[in-house]
Amino acid sequence: MERPRVTVVVPAHDRTGPLRRTLSSLDQQSLDRDAYEVVVVDDGSTPPVVDDITEFVDGTHTRLLRHDRARGASAARNTGAAVARGDLLVFIDADALCHPDLLQAHIDAQADGPVAVCGFSGGRELTPSTWRLKFGADWDFGDVAATFEQFKATPLLHDPLTELLARPRPADWAFFWTLNAGVPKASFDLVGGFNADFEVKGSEDIELGYRLARIGVPTVFAPAAITIHQPHERNRNVEVVRDRRNEHILVREYPNVEVEAVCSYDIARSRDLVPAVEQFAAKLTADTADCARLSDLPELVTRLRNAGPVLLIGSPEGWPADVPPPDTVCYPSGVTAERHLPLLGTRLPAEDKQYELGVITDYWRHFPDGTLSRIFGEAHRACREVIVLAGVSSSPVDAPDRELGEALAAYDHPYWEFTVSLRRELHQFDLTELASNGRGQSAFSCAPIPWPTLELTDLKSSGR
Repeated sequence: MERPRVTVVVPAHDRTGPLRRTLSSLDQQSLDRDAYEVVVVDDGSTPPVVDDITEFVDGTHTRLLRHDRARGASAARNTGAAVARGDLLVFIDADALCHPDLLQAHIDAQADGPVAVCGFSGGRELTPSTWRLKFGADWDFGDVAATFEQFKATPLLHDPLTELLARPRPADWAFFWTLNAGVPKASFDLVGGFNADFEVKGSEDIELGYRLARIGVPTVFAPAAITIHQPHERNRNVEVVRDRRNEHILVREYPNVEVEAVCSYDIARSRDLVPAVEQFAAKLTADTADCARLSDLPELVTRLRNAGPVLLIGSPEGWPADVPPPDTVCYPSGVTAERHLPLLGTRLPAEDKQYELGVITDYWRHFPDGTLSRIFGEAHRACREVIVLAGVSSSPVDAPDRELGEALAAYDHPYWEFTVSLRRELHQFDLTELASNGRGQSAFSCAPIPWPTLELTDLKSSGR
Protein backbone atom coordinates (compact mmCIF):
# COMPACT_ATOMS: atom_id res chain seq x y z
CA MET A 1 0.00 0.00 0.00
CA GLU A 2 1.33 3.42 -0.97
CA ARG A 3 1.43 6.22 1.57
CA PRO A 4 -2.23 7.25 2.02
CA ARG A 5 -3.50 10.78 1.60
CA VAL A 6 -5.96 10.53 4.50
CA THR A 7 -5.90 8.90 7.90
CA VAL A 8 -9.30 8.36 9.50
CA VAL A 9 -9.11 8.15 13.30
CA VAL A 10 -12.03 6.42 15.05
CA PRO A 11 -12.00 6.35 18.88
CA ALA A 12 -14.15 3.51 20.21
CA HIS A 13 -15.49 2.64 23.63
CA ASP A 14 -17.81 -0.36 23.98
CA ARG A 15 -20.69 0.13 21.46
CA THR A 16 -19.52 -2.26 18.73
CA GLY A 17 -22.74 -2.46 16.68
CA PRO A 18 -22.54 1.17 15.47
CA LEU A 19 -18.76 0.83 15.13
CA ARG A 20 -19.13 -2.12 12.75
CA ARG A 21 -21.54 -0.15 10.58
CA THR A 22 -19.23 2.89 10.62
CA LEU A 23 -16.27 0.77 9.51
CA SER A 24 -18.40 -0.80 6.79
CA SER A 25 -19.30 2.67 5.49
CA LEU A 26 -15.63 3.64 5.51
CA ASP A 27 -14.85 0.57 3.41
CA GLN A 28 -17.37 1.84 0.81
CA GLN A 29 -15.80 5.23 0.11
CA SER A 30 -15.60 6.53 -3.46
CA LEU A 31 -11.97 7.47 -2.78
CA ASP A 32 -9.51 4.81 -3.90
CA ARG A 33 -8.98 2.40 -1.01
CA ASP A 34 -5.21 2.82 -1.13
CA ALA A 35 -5.63 6.59 -0.72
CA TYR A 36 -6.81 6.34 2.88
CA GLU A 37 -6.28 4.31 6.02
CA VAL A 38 -8.45 3.83 9.09
CA VAL A 39 -7.03 3.71 12.61
CA VAL A 40 -9.43 2.46 15.29
CA VAL A 41 -8.41 3.17 18.88
CA ASP A 42 -10.16 0.96 21.41
CA ASP A 43 -10.26 3.16 24.50
CA GLY A 44 -10.46 0.52 27.22
CA SER A 45 -13.62 -1.21 26.02
CA THR A 46 -14.83 -4.17 28.07
CA PRO A 47 -14.68 -6.56 26.44
CA PRO A 48 -12.16 -5.33 23.84
CA VAL A 49 -13.69 -4.57 20.45
CA VAL A 50 -11.19 -6.69 18.54
CA ASP A 51 -13.39 -9.79 18.17
CA ASP A 52 -16.31 -7.76 16.82
CA ILE A 53 -14.39 -5.93 14.11
CA THR A 54 -11.85 -8.57 13.06
CA GLU A 55 -13.24 -8.70 9.52
CA PHE A 56 -12.37 -5.02 8.97
CA VAL A 57 -8.88 -5.02 10.49
CA ASP A 58 -6.20 -6.07 8.02
CA GLY A 59 -3.22 -4.25 9.56
CA THR A 60 -2.74 -2.16 6.43
CA HIS A 61 -5.90 -0.38 5.32
CA THR A 62 -7.43 -0.61 8.79
CA ARG A 63 -5.41 -0.89 11.99
CA LEU A 64 -6.53 -1.41 15.57
CA LEU A 65 -4.81 0.06 18.62
CA ARG A 66 -5.91 -0.33 22.23
CA HIS A 67 -5.71 1.50 25.55
CA ASP A 68 -5.84 -1.00 28.42
CA ARG A 69 -7.95 1.49 30.39
CA ALA A 70 -10.33 4.19 29.24
CA ARG A 71 -8.39 7.46 28.92
CA GLY A 72 -11.01 9.60 27.16
CA ALA A 73 -11.69 10.68 23.60
CA SER A 74 -8.81 13.18 23.47
CA ALA A 75 -6.19 10.61 24.39
CA ALA A 76 -7.68 8.06 21.98
CA ARG A 77 -7.61 10.48 19.07
CA ASN A 78 -4.05 11.52 19.90
CA THR A 79 -3.00 7.86 19.91
CA GLY A 80 -4.48 7.38 16.46
CA ALA A 81 -3.02 10.60 15.09
CA ALA A 82 0.44 9.67 16.36
CA VAL A 83 0.63 6.67 14.01
CA ALA A 84 -1.13 8.36 11.08
CA ARG A 85 0.58 8.16 7.68
CA GLY A 86 -1.80 10.48 5.85
CA ASP A 87 -1.29 14.23 5.47
CA LEU A 88 -4.96 14.84 6.31
CA LEU A 89 -6.54 13.65 9.54
CA VAL A 90 -10.27 12.97 9.60
CA PHE A 91 -11.80 12.30 13.01
CA ILE A 92 -14.98 10.23 12.92
CA ASP A 93 -16.97 9.06 15.93
CA ALA A 94 -17.63 5.34 16.22
CA ASP A 95 -21.35 5.90 15.57
CA ALA A 96 -21.00 8.15 12.49
CA LEU A 97 -22.20 6.41 9.34
CA CYS A 98 -20.17 7.85 6.47
CA HIS A 99 -21.46 8.90 3.05
CA PRO A 100 -19.45 7.31 0.22
CA ASP A 101 -18.08 10.73 -0.78
CA LEU A 102 -17.16 11.79 2.76
CA LEU A 103 -13.38 11.52 2.47
CA GLN A 104 -13.23 13.07 -1.00
CA ALA A 105 -15.24 16.01 0.38
CA HIS A 106 -12.75 16.43 3.22
CA ILE A 107 -9.90 16.47 0.71
CA ASP A 108 -11.72 19.01 -1.46
CA ALA A 109 -12.29 21.29 1.55
CA GLN A 110 -8.51 21.73 1.88
CA ALA A 111 -8.07 22.91 -1.71
CA ASP A 112 -7.50 26.59 -0.90
CA GLY A 113 -5.22 26.10 2.09
CA PRO A 114 -5.24 24.47 5.51
CA VAL A 115 -8.56 24.65 7.34
CA ALA A 116 -10.24 22.86 10.21
CA VAL A 117 -13.36 21.23 8.77
CA CYS A 118 -16.64 20.51 10.48
CA GLY A 119 -18.64 18.16 8.28
CA PHE A 120 -22.39 17.74 7.84
CA SER A 121 -23.98 15.45 10.44
CA GLY A 122 -27.61 14.41 10.16
CA GLY A 123 -29.52 13.25 13.23
CA ARG A 124 -26.97 14.49 15.72
CA GLU A 125 -27.55 13.33 19.34
CA LEU A 126 -30.86 11.52 18.79
CA THR A 127 -31.94 8.46 20.75
CA PRO A 128 -33.53 5.46 19.01
CA SER A 129 -37.00 6.39 20.27
CA THR A 130 -36.66 10.00 19.09
CA TRP A 131 -35.40 8.78 15.72
CA ARG A 132 -38.40 6.50 15.31
CA LEU A 133 -40.75 9.33 16.22
CA LYS A 134 -39.24 11.79 13.77
CA PHE A 135 -38.14 9.57 10.90
CA GLY A 136 -39.85 6.21 11.30
CA ALA A 137 -38.55 2.74 12.10
CA ASP A 138 -37.77 1.54 8.57
CA TRP A 139 -34.05 2.34 8.61
CA ASP A 140 -31.36 -0.30 8.09
CA PHE A 141 -28.06 1.37 9.00
CA GLY A 142 -26.25 -1.78 7.91
CA ASP A 143 -27.23 -0.95 4.32
CA VAL A 144 -25.17 2.16 3.68
CA ALA A 145 -26.46 2.88 0.18
CA ALA A 146 -30.11 2.50 1.16
CA THR A 147 -29.63 4.63 4.28
CA PHE A 148 -28.24 7.54 2.33
CA GLU A 149 -31.00 7.25 -0.24
CA GLN A 150 -33.51 7.63 2.59
CA PHE A 151 -31.42 10.47 3.97
CA LYS A 152 -31.81 12.42 0.72
CA ALA A 153 -35.58 12.06 0.96
CA THR A 154 -35.73 13.20 4.63
CA PRO A 155 -35.57 17.00 4.92
CA LEU A 156 -35.66 16.85 8.73
CA LEU A 157 -32.13 15.39 8.68
CA HIS A 158 -30.82 18.71 7.40
CA ASP A 159 -27.87 19.99 9.42
CA PRO A 160 -28.58 23.57 10.62
CA LEU A 161 -24.86 24.29 10.48
CA THR A 162 -25.36 24.62 6.72
CA GLU A 163 -26.88 28.05 7.25
CA LEU A 164 -25.23 28.89 10.55
CA LEU A 165 -21.71 28.62 9.14
CA ALA A 166 -22.52 29.93 5.68
CA ARG A 167 -20.32 32.96 6.26
CA PRO A 168 -17.31 33.28 8.57
CA ARG A 169 -18.02 34.81 11.95
CA PRO A 170 -16.19 35.15 15.28
CA ALA A 171 -16.03 31.95 17.33
CA ASP A 172 -16.48 29.59 14.36
CA TRP A 173 -13.71 27.55 16.01
CA ALA A 174 -16.40 26.45 18.49
CA PHE A 175 -17.90 24.29 15.70
CA PHE A 176 -14.88 22.05 15.23
CA TRP A 177 -16.90 19.01 16.30
CA THR A 178 -15.11 15.69 16.00
CA LEU A 179 -18.19 13.65 15.26
CA ASN A 180 -17.06 14.47 11.72
CA ALA A 181 -14.05 16.77 11.44
CA GLY A 182 -10.82 17.10 9.48
CA VAL A 183 -7.53 18.97 9.78
CA PRO A 184 -4.11 18.73 8.10
CA LYS A 185 -1.78 16.61 10.20
CA ALA A 186 0.90 19.30 10.05
CA SER A 187 -1.48 21.81 11.67
CA PHE A 188 -2.64 19.24 14.23
CA ASP A 189 0.94 18.46 15.21
CA LEU A 190 1.89 22.13 15.31
CA VAL A 191 -0.66 22.92 18.04
CA GLY A 192 0.07 19.71 19.95
CA GLY A 193 -3.07 17.68 19.28
CA PHE A 194 -5.96 17.32 21.70
CA ASN A 195 -5.75 18.38 25.33
CA ALA A 196 -6.21 15.17 27.33
CA ASP A 197 -7.19 17.00 30.54
CA PHE A 198 -10.88 17.01 29.63
CA GLU A 199 -13.24 14.64 31.39
CA VAL A 200 -14.17 11.78 29.03
CA LYS A 201 -15.31 14.03 26.16
CA GLY A 202 -17.00 17.35 25.60
CA SER A 203 -15.31 20.68 24.71
CA GLU A 204 -12.01 18.98 23.89
CA ASP A 205 -12.69 19.37 20.18
CA ILE A 206 -13.65 23.05 20.25
CA GLU A 207 -10.58 23.74 22.40
CA LEU A 208 -8.45 22.28 19.61
CA GLY A 209 -10.42 24.39 17.11
CA TYR A 210 -9.54 27.48 19.15
CA ARG A 211 -5.81 26.70 19.11
CA LEU A 212 -5.97 26.04 15.38
CA ALA A 213 -7.70 29.40 14.85
CA ARG A 214 -4.92 31.13 16.79
CA ILE A 215 -2.34 29.90 14.28
CA GLY A 216 -4.46 30.97 11.33
CA VAL A 217 -6.31 27.71 10.60
CA PRO A 218 -10.02 28.65 10.61
CA THR A 219 -12.94 26.30 11.08
CA VAL A 220 -15.17 25.97 8.02
CA PHE A 221 -18.25 23.92 7.26
CA ALA A 222 -18.15 21.27 4.51
CA PRO A 223 -21.76 20.39 3.60
CA ALA A 224 -20.62 17.66 1.19
CA ALA A 225 -18.73 15.79 3.95
CA ILE A 226 -21.82 13.94 5.19
CA THR A 227 -22.33 11.56 8.09
CA ILE A 228 -25.45 10.26 9.79
CA HIS A 229 -25.23 10.01 13.55
CA GLN A 230 -26.58 6.57 14.34
CA PRO A 231 -29.09 6.90 17.19
CA HIS A 232 -28.20 5.38 20.54
CA GLU A 233 -29.31 5.66 24.13
CA ARG A 234 -27.73 8.56 25.97
CA ASN A 235 -28.09 10.57 29.15
CA ARG A 236 -28.14 14.08 27.72
CA ASN A 237 -28.44 15.63 31.16
CA VAL A 238 -25.16 14.02 32.24
CA GLU A 239 -23.50 15.13 29.00
CA VAL A 240 -24.62 18.74 29.41
CA VAL A 241 -23.33 18.89 32.98
CA ARG A 242 -20.01 17.33 31.90
CA ASP A 243 -19.65 19.90 29.13
CA ARG A 244 -20.14 22.72 31.63
CA ARG A 245 -17.44 21.23 33.87
CA ASN A 246 -15.07 20.85 30.94
CA GLU A 247 -15.59 24.48 29.99
CA HIS A 248 -13.76 25.45 33.17
CA ILE A 249 -10.63 24.13 31.47
CA LEU A 250 -11.31 26.33 28.44
CA VAL A 251 -11.79 29.50 30.47
CA ARG A 252 -8.80 28.68 32.67
CA GLU A 253 -6.50 28.21 29.71
CA TYR A 254 -7.85 31.13 27.65
CA PRO A 255 -9.35 33.79 29.94
CA ASN A 256 -10.75 36.21 27.36
CA VAL A 257 -14.21 37.46 26.52
CA GLU A 258 -14.45 35.43 23.31
CA VAL A 259 -13.95 32.12 25.09
CA GLU A 260 -16.13 33.31 27.99
CA ALA A 261 -18.96 34.07 25.57
CA VAL A 262 -18.79 30.58 24.05
CA CYS A 263 -18.73 28.91 27.47
CA SER A 264 -21.12 31.15 29.36
CA TYR A 265 -23.80 31.71 26.76
CA ASP A 266 -24.34 29.38 23.82
CA ILE A 267 -22.05 28.24 21.04
CA ALA A 268 -24.49 29.18 18.27
CA ARG A 269 -25.54 32.53 19.73
CA SER A 270 -22.03 33.46 20.83
CA ARG A 271 -21.04 34.06 17.20
CA ASP A 272 -23.23 37.16 17.24
CA LEU A 273 -22.59 38.06 20.86
CA VAL A 274 -18.78 38.08 20.71
CA PRO A 275 -18.49 41.31 18.64
CA ALA A 276 -20.78 43.17 21.07
CA VAL A 277 -18.84 41.91 24.10
CA GLU A 278 -15.50 42.83 22.56
CA GLN A 279 -16.81 46.28 21.61
CA PHE A 280 -18.02 46.80 25.18
CA ALA A 281 -14.64 45.80 26.61
CA ALA A 282 -12.79 48.09 24.22
CA LYS A 283 -14.73 51.20 25.24
CA LEU A 284 -14.72 50.59 29.01
CA THR A 285 -12.98 53.31 31.00
CA ALA A 286 -11.51 52.62 34.41
CA ASP A 287 -13.19 55.60 36.07
CA THR A 288 -16.59 53.89 35.73
CA ALA A 289 -15.43 50.79 37.59
CA ASP A 290 -12.49 51.78 39.81
CA CYS A 291 -11.97 51.91 43.58
CA ALA A 292 -11.36 55.66 43.86
CA ARG A 293 -13.63 56.17 46.92
CA LEU A 294 -13.17 52.82 48.58
CA SER A 295 -11.17 54.47 51.37
CA ASP A 296 -14.33 56.37 52.33
CA LEU A 297 -15.59 53.10 53.82
CA PRO A 298 -12.99 52.51 56.59
CA GLU A 299 -14.78 49.47 58.04
CA LEU A 300 -14.54 47.72 54.68
CA VAL A 301 -10.92 48.78 54.23
CA THR A 302 -10.10 47.19 57.57
CA ARG A 303 -11.89 44.04 56.51
CA LEU A 304 -9.95 43.92 53.23
CA ARG A 305 -6.67 44.49 55.03
CA ASN A 306 -7.18 41.29 56.99
CA ALA A 307 -9.00 39.20 54.39
CA GLY A 308 -7.71 36.03 52.81
CA PRO A 309 -7.68 35.62 49.02
CA VAL A 310 -9.66 38.48 47.45
CA LEU A 311 -11.27 38.55 44.01
CA LEU A 312 -11.95 42.04 42.66
CA ILE A 313 -14.51 42.31 39.87
CA GLY A 314 -13.88 45.75 38.41
CA SER A 315 -10.89 48.02 37.88
CA PRO A 316 -8.18 48.03 40.60
CA GLU A 317 -7.38 51.69 39.97
CA GLY A 318 -7.58 53.59 43.25
CA TRP A 319 -7.24 50.50 45.43
CA PRO A 320 -6.08 51.69 48.89
CA ALA A 321 -2.29 51.74 49.08
CA ASP A 322 -2.24 50.37 52.63
CA VAL A 323 -4.28 47.30 51.67
CA PRO A 324 -2.69 44.25 50.03
CA PRO A 325 -3.67 44.18 46.35
CA PRO A 326 -6.42 41.78 45.28
CA ASP A 327 -5.20 38.26 44.57
CA THR A 328 -7.14 38.28 41.27
CA VAL A 329 -8.73 41.04 39.21
CA CYS A 330 -11.59 40.24 36.83
CA TYR A 331 -12.10 43.10 34.40
CA PRO A 332 -12.34 42.88 30.59
CA SER A 333 -10.23 45.94 29.85
CA GLY A 334 -6.46 46.26 30.22
CA VAL A 335 -5.22 46.60 33.79
CA THR A 336 -1.94 46.17 35.58
CA ALA A 337 -2.37 43.27 37.96
CA GLU A 338 -0.32 40.20 38.73
CA ARG A 339 -3.34 37.96 38.21
CA HIS A 340 -5.72 39.49 35.68
CA LEU A 341 -8.76 37.78 34.16
CA PRO A 342 -9.94 39.87 31.16
CA LEU A 343 -13.51 38.56 31.47
CA LEU A 344 -16.98 39.98 32.01
CA GLY A 345 -17.37 37.79 35.08
CA THR A 346 -20.17 35.48 33.93
CA ARG A 347 -17.76 32.51 33.89
CA LEU A 348 -14.69 32.41 36.13
CA PRO A 349 -11.79 29.93 36.00
CA ALA A 350 -11.99 29.42 39.76
CA GLU A 351 -12.75 26.51 42.02
CA ASP A 352 -15.82 26.70 44.23
CA LYS A 353 -15.19 29.04 47.19
CA GLN A 354 -11.58 29.59 46.09
CA TYR A 355 -11.61 33.16 47.45
CA GLU A 356 -12.54 34.31 50.90
CA LEU A 357 -13.98 37.55 49.61
CA GLY A 358 -15.30 38.81 46.31
CA VAL A 359 -15.62 42.58 45.83
CA ILE A 360 -17.62 44.06 42.95
CA THR A 361 -17.14 47.75 42.17
CA ASP A 362 -19.57 50.07 40.36
CA TYR A 363 -18.59 48.01 37.32
CA TRP A 364 -21.88 46.21 37.98
CA ARG A 365 -23.83 49.23 36.70
CA HIS A 366 -22.82 48.47 33.10
CA PHE A 367 -25.00 45.34 32.94
CA PRO A 368 -28.71 44.62 32.59
CA ASP A 369 -30.18 42.80 35.57
CA GLY A 370 -30.16 39.38 33.92
CA THR A 371 -26.42 39.46 33.24
CA LEU A 372 -25.67 41.17 36.55
CA SER A 373 -27.47 38.35 38.34
CA ARG A 374 -25.27 35.85 36.51
CA ILE A 375 -22.16 37.76 37.61
CA PHE A 376 -23.41 37.82 41.21
CA GLY A 377 -24.12 34.09 41.06
CA GLU A 378 -20.72 33.20 39.62
CA ALA A 379 -18.96 35.44 42.15
CA HIS A 380 -20.78 33.62 44.92
CA ARG A 381 -19.73 30.25 43.50
CA ALA A 382 -16.08 31.33 43.50
CA CYS A 383 -16.11 33.27 46.80
CA ARG A 384 -17.17 32.49 50.35
CA GLU A 385 -18.59 36.01 50.68
CA VAL A 386 -19.47 38.65 48.09
CA ILE A 387 -19.61 42.40 48.70
CA VAL A 388 -21.11 44.80 46.16
CA LEU A 389 -20.00 48.43 46.28
CA ALA A 390 -22.02 51.48 45.30
CA GLY A 391 -20.65 54.96 44.69
CA VAL A 392 -17.00 54.01 45.14
CA SER A 393 -15.93 54.61 41.52
CA SER A 394 -14.86 57.97 40.08
CA SER A 395 -17.68 58.26 37.54
CA PRO A 396 -20.24 55.44 37.81
CA VAL A 397 -22.44 55.11 34.72
CA ASP A 398 -26.10 56.06 34.98
CA ALA A 399 -27.49 53.11 33.04
CA PRO A 400 -26.41 49.74 31.61
CA ASP A 401 -24.54 49.75 28.32
CA ARG A 402 -27.25 49.90 25.64
CA GLU A 403 -25.51 48.01 22.82
CA LEU A 404 -24.30 45.25 25.12
CA GLY A 405 -27.72 45.04 26.74
CA GLU A 406 -29.45 44.61 23.38
CA ALA A 407 -27.04 41.86 22.37
CA LEU A 408 -27.43 40.06 25.67
CA ALA A 409 -31.22 40.32 25.50
CA ALA A 410 -31.10 38.57 22.13
CA TYR A 411 -28.45 35.95 22.80
CA ASP A 412 -28.26 35.27 26.54
CA HIS A 413 -30.39 32.14 26.38
CA PRO A 414 -28.10 29.10 26.47
CA TYR A 415 -29.81 25.84 25.61
CA TRP A 416 -28.41 24.24 28.76
CA GLU A 417 -30.10 26.62 31.23
CA PHE A 418 -32.80 24.00 31.81
CA THR A 419 -30.17 21.64 33.22
CA VAL A 420 -27.75 24.12 34.80
CA SER A 421 -29.86 26.73 36.55
CA LEU A 422 -28.96 30.38 35.91
CA ARG A 423 -29.88 33.21 38.25
CA ARG A 424 -31.42 36.00 36.21
CA GLU A 425 -33.23 38.26 38.69
CA LEU A 426 -31.87 40.42 41.47
CA HIS A 427 -34.76 39.09 43.57
CA GLN A 428 -32.71 35.91 43.79
CA PHE A 429 -30.15 37.67 46.02
CA ASP A 430 -30.31 39.14 49.51
CA LEU A 431 -28.54 42.53 49.41
CA THR A 432 -27.85 43.74 52.95
CA GLU A 433 -26.13 47.04 53.64
CA LEU A 434 -22.87 46.53 55.52
CA ALA A 435 -21.46 50.04 55.52
CA SER A 436 -22.39 53.55 54.40
CA ASN A 437 -20.79 56.91 54.99
CA GLY A 438 -23.93 58.93 54.31
CA ARG A 439 -22.30 60.64 51.33
CA GLY A 440 -23.17 58.10 48.66
CA GLN A 441 -20.60 55.37 49.25
CA SER A 442 -22.02 52.03 50.41
CA ALA A 443 -21.18 48.35 50.64
CA PHE A 444 -23.70 45.52 50.48
CA SER A 445 -23.42 41.88 51.37
CA CYS A 446 -24.71 39.85 48.40
CA ALA A 447 -25.93 36.35 49.16
CA PRO A 448 -28.09 34.12 46.97
CA ILE A 449 -31.41 33.11 48.48
CA PRO A 450 -33.01 29.69 47.95
CA TRP A 451 -34.80 29.67 44.61
CA PRO A 452 -36.33 26.25 44.03
CA THR A 453 -37.55 25.32 40.56
CA LEU A 454 -40.50 23.08 39.78
CA GLU A 455 -42.00 21.21 36.90
CA LEU A 456 -45.44 22.51 35.96
CA THR A 457 -46.84 19.14 36.98
CA ASP A 458 -45.57 19.81 40.52
CA LEU A 459 -47.74 22.89 40.97
CA LYS A 460 -50.62 22.47 43.33
CA SER A 461 -53.65 24.74 43.58
CA SER A 462 -53.65 26.95 46.64
CA GLY A 463 -57.45 26.89 46.66
CA ARG A 464 -57.65 30.65 46.44
